[in-house]
Amino acid sequence: MSKTLRFSIQMALATLISRILGLVRDMLFAKEFGASPEYDAYLVAILLPFFLRKIFAEGALSSAFIPLYNKRAIKGVEKGHRFAKSILTIFIPVLLILTILSIYFMPQILSFVAPGLMPGVKGLAVFMGRLIFPFILFISLWAVYAGMLNSHDIFFTPALSPAIHNIFIIIGISLSPFFDPPILGPAIFFIIGGAAQWLMVVLAARGIQFKFTPSIDKKDISDFMPIFLSSFAALSVTQINSIVDTNVVSGLGTGSVSLLQYANRLFQLPLGVFAISVSTVALAQLSKNSPEEFKKNLAEGIERMALFVLPASIGLFLLRQDIITLLFQRGQFSLYDSIMTSDILMGYLIGLPFYSLYSLLSRAEYAIKKPRIVFLASTLSVGVNIFLDITLSKTMGPLGVALATSFAGITGFTVLLVHLYSIELLRIKWSNTSEILKSVAACFTMGLFIVLTNSLMVYSVIGVLLKITLSVAILFLTLFLLKQKDFMVIYRRLFRK
Repeated sequence: MSKTLRFSIQMALATLISRILGLVRDMLFAKEFGASPEYDAYLVAILLPFFLRKIFAEGALSSAFIPLYNKRAIKGVEKGHRFAKSILTIFIPVLLILTILSIYFMPQILSFVAPGLMPGVKGLAVFMGRLIFPFILFISLWAVYAGMLNSHDIFFTPALSPAIHNIFIIIGISLSPFFDPPILGPAIFFIIGGAAQWLMVVLAARGIQFKFTPSIDKKDISDFMPIFLSSFAALSVTQINSIVDTNVVSGLGTGSVSLLQYANRLFQLPLGVFAISVSTVALAQLSKNSPEEFKKNLAEGIERMALFVLPASIGLFLLRQDIITLLFQRGQFSLYDSIMTSDILMGYLIGLPFYSLYSLLSRAEYAIKKPRIVFLASTLSVGVNIFLDITLSKTMGPLGVALATSFAGITGFTVLLVHLYSIELLRIKWSNTSEILKSVAACFTMGLFIVLTNSLMVYSVIGVLLKITLSVAILFLTLFLLKQKDFMVIYRRLFRK
């Protein structure tokens, strides 16, 4: 089994644990709060920290940090550690200042992000936003430590650490009846969970003998900042999509923000488990590769996206109504909420394969130090999203916002695909194409089975679980009969010594 496949599986398993806990969290949110003004306020309150997490911590910091850390660590672990200390020394005060300013200006920030909120809901969102915002400090520090661990081929622990965050939020939801208003329970435990997630990777970093002491190396900073700022600009543009989506949907009626987020969470499940896992491992490995190895590993990454993401996309698309009903329809979450969430999820899923490949190709661009191309792709993507958000939401409501997101992802993916192909770093050989076609054939077989059973079976919990189990079994059997390369490697690893 190749290193990249082994590490991708490790990371996917750890991420799966976290995402399952995330599903449990969202099921509890649906039961306790449904699509309510309280939950709208919570989602708006966490939007800004999540926005900054994606562009600042998991995005720009990781994308700029890992290749440069690898370059130094190859020459000696101490040189890599010195680089990490320089980055932490610079960013800790920056993050503290950012946190203080954001807490102070929170009313103005949320008026811009979600102008359609009712006054009482906005006041609650401002209070929780101030409470939650220090999360960005913890998650940014987490990103540096996780980047170091990934560079040392340690993927499982950093990928598992978000599970701690979800556990704390679940505790907060369970204790929500003891708070007034109840939504303060998960809000308070949100920030506690962020600190616990960071501490988990700090403890793991002891295994690579890293201990932070403030120090600055000017050469390290001068190498890091141009790449970081370019990456930050590109990812800021991309993540503007989430701000625009919330801005538009906040004016579509009470509960619209909640419904959009329930659908988005299911959309993010395969994206996080498979696409981000493959892409994160790819960044750590591609930044160490020669040009020929780069081409080979990038082509194999696309091959693996087809194996992991296509079945998830098709299965979730065809079973979306059953899955949403099974997971969420109880307590405050009504049948109407299930139908609306299913429609919105359909809009998101159209873009899932393209977002997955965008995630991989953007990391390939960062590995070859071409963040400007990602910025161009992101800018075009945002332009498409804003235009379609405004036009489609008028006639299609939240579904139009989801469709706009999908078309934006297709745009960004196309730009990166054309660039990498034009500079001859993306070449798909027949050996890769044949494996991709095997995955497509397996997905077609599975999809046909789901369509037939959907027409024959009425909804029941046992029926849904049976359909999912049989669909996965048919997928695996087809992949086995077609001898899909990566699937067979995993099969032999699991069942043969």
